[in-house]
Amino acid sequence: MSASELLHQIESLPKQERLWLWEKLSQLTEADIPESLRQSIAEAERGELIDLDEALRELDAT
Repeated sequence: MSASELLHQIESLPKQERLWLWEKLSQLTEADIPESLRQSIAEAERGELIDLDEALRELDAT
């Protein structure tokens, strides 16, 4: 599973479960979190993620 797929799954969780997950993740030390996940989280916070199916449809349209 890619980081963006993982983030999509996290975004679909109910708010309470996302908060619980965030608390658990924040308990990890920075060294325990892969750089790719930290980058993906930062992208999600900036709203830079797009739906993969939507992106593929856009590519097919060109």
